Amino acid sequence: MTIKIATRSSKLALAQVNEFVKKFEISEFEIVKIKTEGDEKSAKGEFLFDKAYFVSDIQKILLKGEADIAVHSAKDTPAEERDNLTRYFIPSKSQKDILIFREKTEFNKKMKLGTSSLRRQFQAKHHLNAENIFNLSGNVDTRLEKLSKGEYDCIILAKAGLERLDLLDEINYEEMGWSTASGQGYLGIEISGDKSTDVMKFLSASLKKHHETFGKTISTEREILKSINAGCNSAISMQTRINISSELIYSGEIYGKEKYISYSGASVEETIKDIKKHNGLKLLNEHY
Repeated sequence: MTIKIATRSSKLALAQVNEFVKKFEISEFEIVKIKTEGDEKSAKGEFLFDKAYFVSDIQKILLKGEADIAVHSAKDTPAEERDNLTRYFIPSKSQKDILIFREKTEFNKKMKLGTSSLRRQFQAKHHLNAENIFNLSGNVDTRLEKLSKGEYDCIILAKAGLERLDLLDEINYEEMGWSTASGQGYLGIEISGDKSTDVMKFLSASLKKHHETFGKTISTEREILKSINAGCNSAISMQTRINISSELIYSGEIYGKEKYISYSGASVEETIKDIKKHNGLKLLNEHY
């Protein structure tokens, strides 16, 4: 049986598909490339739009039965799941952000820094004291090209994308210590259609196993984001860690225009309570 895999058509999206088929030893597959509304907006230079635009057109293809599986970047998937689609999160690469320099140097606050992410813009402001932050749109190649041409002194990208494209050895970068977006470095896999065939049964079972072992925390993080009405482009970071008592702790930061707060909790309810206690909702809404 040939499995039809829906994906965006960028180099990074295709690298994610390649990673997926190797991980699950899929030999017979067909790639269904989709130019999404998010791709069109990014090509026009837009940057403050819901990252779900990178996903929704692909989901429509699944629901029409024109593909069996979709491979997404997990951080682009919306907090709310789509009816009639089953979603799994598969970890694989670093969850860190990296600051990439045009020349081999160290960061100073006067540098022209580029990023399309509202979260990263305010992390750069609050944690790096950056004074010259500018919008940067386009795919990874486009952003690196703009950096090399001198349009920026440094840019912020996800380390996972550079790992998948085997570009880390070609750039000058520093790994950032801050927490990042929920799902960064993970693959988001969605399945629709007939799951009764042997191949689809195997995939569903394998995906579920990986999700239960590694990806379930992302689903819980999404519950928190959904509860506070935070979207893919909100100025919030989130990560899950295990404390010395083997408890899962959800933590991160919410960035306002002039200040930020840290939050944490051992459950959805506890985390939301801590966010409200520190006036995180007020900071979250400053950007709307």
